[in-house]
Order: sequence, then structure tokens, then C-alpha cells
Amino acid sequence: MASRSWQVGAVVLGTLFLVGQAAAGEPKAPLKAPPESASKKAILQQNTDFFYNNITLQSSMSYAYSDSNTINLNGFLALGAIFLGNINVSKVKSTLYTFTESAYVPISRKIQLVVNVPLVYRQSTYESAGVNYSSTQYSEATVSSAGPRLGDVNFGGYYQILNESKDWPSLTASLLVTAPTGIIPYGIKVYQPDPNNTALTVPTKEPTGNGVWTLTPGLSFVSTSDPAIFFGNVSYYYNLQRSFSDISTAQGQVQPGQVQLGDAFQYSLGVAYALNERLSVSTSFADRLQQQTDIRAAGGSWVPIVGSGANVAVANLGLTYAFTPDTSMIMNLGIGLTSSAPNFQLTATIPYDF
Repeated sequence: MASRSWQVGAVVLGTLFLVGQAAAGEPKAPLKAPPESASKKAILQQNTDFFYNNITLQSSMSYAYSDSNTINLNGFLALGAIFLGNINVSKVKSTLYTFTESAYVPISRKIQLVVNVPLVYRQSTYESAGVNYSSTQYSEATVSSAGPRLGDVNFGGYYQILNESKDWPSLTASLLVTAPTGIIPYGIKVYQPDPNNTALTVPTKEPTGNGVWTLTPGLSFVSTSDPAIFFGNVSYYYNLQRSFSDISTAQGQVQPGQVQLGDAFQYSLGVAYALNERLSVSTSFADRLQQQTDIRAAGGSWVPIVGSGANVAVANLGLTYAFTPDTSMIMNLGIGLTSSAPNFQLTATIPYDF
């Protein structure tokens, strides 16, 4: 009985040894990366780090709202505490609707061209105290861009420097050129809509563009650390000096001159999470530092526009949902963190193959 048990054990050990030898001799199959989910693809689309295989159109609609209150004091302090003079309180409430149609044209796996064509509708309501020189009686006036108007068209391309790997994030360089195709903000005349309130002065129309050519080089990155995806970018807005036939805001006055719109530096950082195959969420922070603008009347010297510099900081909350592997909706809510930023901006974007 003991001899039979020894023989059975020997057979089992021999079988295990042969199976182990066979497994060791066979080449190991390479590990396959899991397929990229539609939700991750939507995240890359949201951060312009996705290179399309075919010509792709993208429709975007955004709504931005902002309001600001200012107090203008014209007088002096008596005895260090009593103000003698005029006090003017004013408020500006602005809404901005922007519809942008974009086209992405792949040239190769690493190069992609893009063109963005915006339609802009802008409306602002100006309120000011001072009716009959009273600090408690207000009057208001609403000014718009007179319907949807073409904004500043921009075009350019993206070049993928690095594909994402274990040690390196993906790196994409970009260069965009913005053309002054919108309503320029220079030379727009101002007037007093209420004859009983000299403190209320408003423009005759609202601009839809910056009025100058802009070159914007940029660099963006995306790094995956499952389940999180980190992303960010830096860009610089170089505005070219331009001459205009009229830069005056006074009625009946024409003053040729030049404008040097202040350059700007922008950076952003964020993180996104793919919750499942179709749904993902993201949070990010973006900050744009705008330099001061200078103007020069013909034959005169350069004069800075006081208050034209700005710090536009925005916190963003994003949500993407992939309807199909090729079509998704990207929602983003931007909340202004500084006085120069909109109170909030809501944007919906849908890319789809052409």
C-alpha cells in the first residue's frame, strides 16, 4: 500500500515537472494595453490634445455673464473724514453669446490644422446715479452689437512633439493666428443717452473683436495616472501694433492713431477622471495676465490706458459624455475668481466627424 502511494506521488510530481518545463519553453505573449475609452477620448478632445483621423467639425456655444460696480468720487476730504463733492455710483451688466464652428484637418499623425470661426452677440446695460445731480436717482441704457456679428477668426496648427509613455507625458506644440475680423473697439463714439444725467456715458455699439493681429504660440501636456488624467498648457498672446483711421471716442471728432494692445500670458492646470466608459469629469484653473495697452495719436507720443491691464483667473468644472466612440458632448462651467473675469461662463461643445 505504501509502495502504491509512492508510485502515485512520483507520477504527480513528474507530470508537474513536465508541465512546468513546457510552460517555461513557450514564449510569453506580450501584454496588451486596454482599449482607450470613449470618455478618455472626450477628455483629450476637451484639452485640444486629440489628433483626429478624419476631417472633423466641432460646434461650440457659450454664454458669459458679468457685472461690475464702480464708485467715482469727484471732490476732496475735509477734516480727514468729511467728503465734499460729487459721488457717482455706476453698474455695468454684460452678456456675451458666442457660437463657434471649428474644423480640424489632419495632415499626418503628428500635424493637425484648425480654423475657428466665431459669431458673437454682445449686450451691455449701463446704470448710473446722477439724474438731476441726485446720488439716489438712476438712469440706464442698453447697448448691443446689433445682432450676431462675426468675431475674430483664428487659424493655425498643432504638432505632437511626444506621445505619452511610461516616463513622459504627451507634449503638443501649437501656433494660432487671430485675424481682426470682428467689430474693432477703437473709434467707437460715446454719448449721453439721458439729458438729465451727465454722469451716464455709453458707447454707440459693442465690439466683437480686439482689432489687431495676434500670434499665439503654446505648449500643452497630458499625463495619465489611472484613474486620473492630468493636463495643462501655457501660451503667449503676442499682439501686433496697428494703425487706425480713428481712435477717438468723441462725437464729431476723427483722430488717426496707433494702438499697441498689451500682450498676455496664460497658463492652466487641471485633472480629469474617467468615471466609466462614457462619462468623465474634470476640474481646472486658468489664469491670463494681460499687460497694459498703449495708444498714440498721429504726431503724438505713446500714452498708456490706465486700467487696461488685467488678471483674468477662472476655475473650471467640466463634464463630458460620449454618445458614441466618435461623438461626445463637452460641458464646461467657468467661475470668475477676479474682477476682470466674467462672473460665470457656460460652454457646450460637440465634435463630430465630417
